[in-house]
Amino acid sequence: MSKVFHIDPENPSAEVINLAATVLRDGGIVVFPTETVYGIGAAAHSCFGPHEIFDIKVRPLEKPLPWLVEDEDALDTYGIEVPEYAHNLAKAFWPGALTLVVKASDVVGKDFRADDGTVGLRSPDHEVVMELIQASGGPIIATSANTSGVPAPGDFDSVEERIIAAADVALDGGETEHRTPSTVVDCTGSEPAIIREGAIPSERIMEAARVGV
Repeated sequence: MSKVFHIDPENPSAEVINLAATVLRDGGIVVFPTETVYGIGAAAHSCFGPHEIFDIKVRPLEKPLPWLVEDEDALDTYGIEVPEYAHNLAKAFWPGALTLVVKASDVVGKDFRADDGTVGLRSPDHEVVMELIQASGGPIIATSANTSGVPAPGDFDSVEERIIAAADVALDGGETEHRTPSTVVDCTGSEPAIIREGAIPSERIMEAARVGV
């Protein structure tokens, strides 16, 4: 039976964070707030959790799960041949509501890459998520906490009951800052390509990619 814990998004309880991190390390599933929408995630090193997320979301297997990472260094850890403009974007918007799709390095297991060999990476601007990453010992594979095709939840009350029931732990941090998903940018070509416009407008993305920081 899943457990719901209220958590202060700006000053999360160490006890609750450690509990959720233990669940992640043990291969479990956690629902948590981010600055964009609520996410459902598992530890990247887990053999079971990521596959369960596909089942819970009814998500097509050809749509790989993004990785939530700590900082810009992750681009060169989990990516290869990362262009300079991707680093410019990370410097400009990380931590923040920007997912960068790069060619995946060997650190990313084949099961967690897209068919074209890429992986999506995001460093969230949210204290709960960052503490979960640190306490669980590595990246979290995560996506929005909703059934595929259903709007992503911008507050805990909008998370479907079946999603909460399927998770091992759910963290209720109230309403998210943006209430909309991250902007997703393909960084595998000679210039950035917007896959999905979200919390950060395309114009700001293209400007930051050109001029850097």
